[in-house]
Amino acid sequence: MEYFQLFQATIDAFDSQVALVDREGEIIALNQAWKNNSISNCLSQNTSIGDNYINICETIDSNTELAQEIATEIKAIARSEKTEAKLHYNSDNFELENPLVIHIKQVKQESWLGVLIIQDNMTKQMQTEISLRSVVEGTAAVTGKDFFYSLVYHLTCALSVSYAFVTECLEKTTPGRVCTLAFWCKEDFGENFEYALANTPCEQVIAGISCHYPRKLQAIFPLDDDLIKLNAESYVGVPLVNSSGKILGHLVVIDERPMEDGSTELSILKIFAARAAAELERQKAEQQLAYDALYDRLTDLPNRNLLSNHLNRALEKYRRDSKHKFAVFFLDLDRFKYVNDSLGHKSGDLLLVEIARRLKTCLRASDILARLGGDEFAILLEDIQTLGEAAKLAERIQQSLKSPFHLGIHEVFTSVSIGIAFSEPNLNSSEDLLRNADIAMYKAKALGTSKYELFDESLHIQVVNRLRLETDFHHSLDRGEFQLHYQPIISLVDGQVAGFEALSRWQHPQRGYVSPGEFIALAEETGMIIPLGWWILQEVCYQLKEWQLKFDNPNLTIAVNISQKQFSQPHLIDSLIQILQTTGLEPQSLQLEITESLLMQDVKITMETLRQLKGLGCGLHLDDFGTGYSSLSYLHSLPIDALKIDRSFVQTIDSKGNNSEIVEAIVMMAKSLGLKVIAEGIETQDQLAKLQTLQCLYGQGYLFSKPLNPHSLFDWFITRTS
Repeated sequence: MEYFQLFQATIDAFDSQVALVDREGEIIALNQAWKNNSISNCLSQNTSIGDNYINICETIDSNTELAQEIATEIKAIARSEKTEAKLHYNSDNFELENPLVIHIKQVKQESWLGVLIIQDNMTKQMQTEISLRSVVEGTAAVTGKDFFYSLVYHLTCALSVSYAFVTECLEKTTPGRVCTLAFWCKEDFGENFEYALANTPCEQVIAGISCHYPRKLQAIFPLDDDLIKLNAESYVGVPLVNSSGKILGHLVVIDERPMEDGSTELSILKIFAARAAAELERQKAEQQLAYDALYDRLTDLPNRNLLSNHLNRALEKYRRDSKHKFAVFFLDLDRFKYVNDSLGHKSGDLLLVEIARRLKTCLRASDILARLGGDEFAILLEDIQTLGEAAKLAERIQQSLKSPFHLGIHEVFTSVSIGIAFSEPNLNSSEDLLRNADIAMYKAKALGTSKYELFDESLHIQVVNRLRLETDFHHSLDRGEFQLHYQPIISLVDGQVAGFEALSRWQHPQRGYVSPGEFIALAEETGMIIPLGWWILQEVCYQLKEWQLKFDNPNLTIAVNISQKQFSQPHLIDSLIQILQTTGLEPQSLQLEITESLLMQDVKITMETLRQLKGLGCGLHLDDFGTGYSSLSYLHSLPIDALKIDRSFVQTIDSKGNNSEIVEAIVMMAKSLGLKVIAEGIETQDQLAKLQTLQCLYGQGYLFSKPLNPHSLFDWFITRTS
């Protein structure tokens, strides 16, 4: 009995008409749809449990042919001649108001056999198919915003509803809001609008739940005033979900009349919601590509491409009328790398965003601020008459950046170097403008932090010359254009030659002599300082070994400056050992000169490298002492042998020996630390006398000899010692 009740409850849940008969045709069970005669003109009228359905079919007056066919199929299945049959009927073959499909299936339970009869009205299904076809055909050939307009129009036509709209979720809105992409309002497209989701039937849909309210919509959502305006009675809404599961918006139909149950509308909307989500996602991807082509994602500022467009328009405007002057600013943050390296790139990005925000506050609404990449920004300043106006903006910008930036728990100070280029008749493109401003910015950066510089043509000439020089420099070593000169280092105690300092010289084939002040900085920037440094070390070791033998003086030493980049090479010690072994020079004959700035790069690693060099036997000299920023507190712990007093201190000593306080202090400190002192730039007998009085042990300078090429120095040495 319990099983039968469960079976009855199950078949009652079907919208289709369901009947169960035994093998003789007696009706054992009927569902509620069958009892209600829910499908007109079907063989369900005047039937009840206990009746013989086969007899009813064989004796019915109307639709005799249909009834006979059903009876024949039931008997064949009851005799196990087949297990199922499916019969389709419509008004073309029988006088039926609605299309009909009948499923007849055999049911067996142990020795018992029965027949299950299921009758469906196909009108609703056909209507759904027609509706689907009409929407598919109406939207198949359109994309973009036209797709959404076409979709809502054809949905209202296919489903015979008053309203349809498709929406997109608005980002970063609290509470949540959506805006319509297309809205059909009874007889025409309505104006697109946005609205809050709270207390609306759309709220759950955007949360990911498909909803349908067949009737009494206003009573269910009494706080939604829009439903009153639309005279809404029924509603169906489905979410638009993209390929990654994110809800992009929703698709909705609303009618002024009740819907039968909303299931058809819901099914159709679900189908087209997938297409709408794909189209919306495609559009978003296109929009993102278009945005990325013109804007910077991090700061939401125009990028170089969009700035170039604005610059070209400003340039064309200026060419038509020279009264429309403008200026271009190129800004580069000072010490931005230190923020990234110390606090991380996330803090660096946050700083860039805050920089952009603060820069905007300095500008007019008509000015264009762009991020060019990294820590570089640019500004287009139109409708100005003088460079003074541009200079005032530069000062205003620098003043605005003086206040600290708060990056989480960190407080950061920064500034910008600014280059400014003014509109000129001979400019050809936006790239020329940016180039000129960039050149001026580098000049400003060379002057120190928080500076600005105005472009003039001489700066461009300098840059062009420097580029040519850089190109030539890359080939100079291979072409044999570098020479080494040597300046003697003299013992101030007995006047004997103690050694030499090696100095590199570049003899350019067209420009002639290029000063070390030019090419050393160039070598550092291009990385060529590394091969140049190894070439110098190899050459001076060969040269000193030769002089030690020729002058029969194995105590002669050679001092060579070693650059920061060369010092940081991972195989420094191994390469140095190989050079010494190849040239046959003893390690103690080689004096490596390092600068105070090199010591401050990474103290721990630097100290370890110095100890290895000291362990190898090389001498270590601290060059240009007093001009850098090393800490005297750890000078005693450095494994160095000598301090070299910078020439700027020596040359202040006058004919009476005055102005020697700094030199005296350095000598005394060196003595207390057990270090030798070498004074550079000795040019007068008075300077020499004062240094001897202070007991400075070694010196070099034009008083003894200028730097000489190897041949001239050989002659000088022979003359001096003969």
